[in-house]
Amino acid sequence: MAPHLQRSSNSGVVAPPWKEATSLIMVKKASLQQVVGDELSSFMRAMRSPSKQKDGYDYRMLMVKRSSLSSFMSNAFVFPGGLVEEADFSSAWWTLFANFGVSKDSLLQEICGIKGPRPPMIQKPLMLSGLSVPPKQCLPTDLAYRIAAIRETFEETGVLIARHDVENKETAASLFKSDDIDLAEWRAKLQKSPHSFLELCWELKVCPDVWSLFEWSNWLTPTSVGHKRYDTMFYICCINTHPDVILDDNEVITLKWCSPMEMLKEFYSNSLFLAPPQVYELSRLLGLDSYKSLRNFIVERREMGVEQWLPVICTALDGAVSVLPGDDLYPKEPDYVGQSPGPDLPHTLDQLKTQVEKLHRMEIRGPISTVVCNIPSSCGHLTPLTYSSIKTNVHSSL
Repeated sequence: MAPHLQRSSNSGVVAPPWKEATSLIMVKKASLQQVVGDELSSFMRAMRSPSKQKDGYDYRMLMVKRSSLSSFMSNAFVFPGGLVEEADFSSAWWTLFANFGVSKDSLLQEICGIKGPRPPMIQKPLMLSGLSVPPKQCLPTDLAYRIAAIRETFEETGVLIARHDVENKETAASLFKSDDIDLAEWRAKLQKSPHSFLELCWELKVCPDVWSLFEWSNWLTPTSVGHKRYDTMFYICCINTHPDVILDDNEVITLKWCSPMEMLKEFYSNSLFLAPPQVYELSRLLGLDSYKSLRNFIVERREMGVEQWLPVICTALDGAVSVLPGDDLYPKEPDYVGQSPGPDLPHTLDQLKTQVEKLHRMEIRGPISTVVCNIPSSCGHLTPLTYSSIKTNVHSSL
């Protein structure tokens, strides 16, 4: 039996220990006020000179705060996203794409032609194992997951990444805007049936802009983090215009357009909460300070793939360490289903760093997690930087 499946003692049916999900990192170019501040921006407009960045980043990312009633990561700031649904794999999407002159072969080549590593959720998605329809009749996972990310982003934020014209597919995302759409009505429909997203696209005469979403990372929830686990594919897309965000006020209640530095600064000053994957991805983005360089980077590595990362949590004397693949402490055969608790290590976090050569981990002290990495990233990706400009004095609550 595959290591990621377990058998129910009652029915004998193989039950997946997690669900598949998607998340979208939406990036836009920052306004002049966001980059340099109101007073300086007014002066610079008058002088017509190039902008000097206030915090070193000329782009902003959308993050949303989960409701305190959320069953997973309540009160945390996350990137928009949610569960993959059966509707995302429906073969009826082929007809919509064909209506826009997009052939099945072109989609397979443009969206599914990734040459790098393919994680389990791409090669053998658990979602398809529970469907009555044969997998060959479903959309390929690379395409279905992008549709899921676009659908969930629309449901949570009201931002619809879709286009009328697919002739000129730019790397920047196309955003559909219409005053005629009843957002509340369509959100209610989507909550009842994710199949309504296809209906919405037909009614608005738009096609999901799957070409603007690029693979970024794949995180599997550790076995020690509650009873809900998710295998999440993170995508990233760049947009040229500022979208009108209207939150659903159900799952998410607050939004922030922020640079990686801004978000980490607030996190390390205990102004907000970030889950470790978000801390890691923000730390990775610290290395790119311009919208142009980020956009070029995601296009250049579009075919390099991603690997599934399962963090392994170990407790230390003064906190915990979330060990990632490539770290000398990472087990050769990690426990995917939580058959045994993580090890208790009789050392401090600082001591653990001195005992190995290769470091790829997150040190956790109470609610604060910090990336520590001294090895190159796989799949041509960015190596995260350790945020250290703010000194924290946080005691572990473990």
